[in-house]
Amino acid sequence: MTVLRDTPHTVLGRVIRPGVCLLLAVILALAAPMASPPPAHAANIQQLKSQLAGLRAEVQKAADQWDAAETRLEGTQARIKATNARLKVEEKNLAKAEVQLGVRADALYRGGGEAGVVEFVLGAASFEDFVSRLEYATIIASSDAGLVQGVKDTRARLERNKRDYQEALTVQAKDAATAKKKSDAMDAAFAAKKGQYDRVLAEIAAELARTGGGRYVKGPNGMVFPVQGPCAYSDTWGAARSGGRRHKGTDIMASRGTPCVATMSGTVDVHYNSLGGKSITLSAGGWKFYYAHLDSYAVSNGARVSAGQLIGRVGNTGNAAGGACHLHFQMGPGGNWVDPYPYLRQMQ
Repeated sequence: MTVLRDTPHTVLGRVIRPGVCLLLAVILALAAPMASPPPAHAANIQQLKSQLAGLRAEVQKAADQWDAAETRLEGTQARIKATNARLKVEEKNLAKAEVQLGVRADALYRGGGEAGVVEFVLGAASFEDFVSRLEYATIIASSDAGLVQGVKDTRARLERNKRDYQEALTVQAKDAATAKKKSDAMDAAFAAKKGQYDRVLAEIAAELARTGGGRYVKGPNGMVFPVQGPCAYSDTWGAARSGGRRHKGTDIMASRGTPCVATMSGTVDVHYNSLGGKSITLSAGGWKFYYAHLDSYAVSNGARVSAGQLIGRVGNTGNAAGGACHLHFQMGPGGNWVDPYPYLRQMQ
């Protein structure tokens, strides 16, 4: 039987046995600081945020269908506007051409009509005079024919534009009905998810309260997502709008009355304008945030608000009247507007 003997090792100039080495290793391992697992509340918040993302993905489908229908309707309305403009131009052209034709017809009648023209040509005193008179008569006849043809062409264009206008009106009615149907479906999707959404938001608030982190999850620069409820949005920065304008924000679709909160702590300017309707401009930390089409205000002008504080509710005031409820949201440093979409994605 072979007996294994300890082989001595040297540590810091001292000879120690392997058994002692093992004991020291255990002691050092126990004494070494262990890597701390992530806080339970952070993991819980991440899980809850994932649940919110899932709910948003479900309502986004309905919002995308509404957006497609609304885009088609806007295109039809633009076609109607352009056709109507052409109609007005052609009506003026026709009136002018008819006046010119009437003046020429009157002159021809007073000059003896076609017989007078023939008499004028045949009354030449010489061959050269005859050629000159014939050329002159030809020019006049050609001009008259051009006037007549111009009137005919203008009338034809006018009739085509009238038909296009009526067809566009018919299409507009169908597009409007489709957009309304998709808008109702979108509202139904928001309503169906409201209970779940509010429950998850409350759980997130409770998790944050345990650590004194406020009530809402914050994104870049401490920004809070401006709509607290079931909502959907897409990147529409720069999209064409009525009057030749370009979209300078993001439309966050949500049900009427959905809470809108301050993105950052700052001061609010409560105001109204024909485009944005009931609106709020929030000045905070060198940034400006513009909330438009609100249904109601929850703060007074000049009030100091904190991030996440209720300041208004989603509606469709201003030029959004009669359309789907949403928050038109703009943001930018010093009011130099930038595309809010990437910021909004990070806030969630």
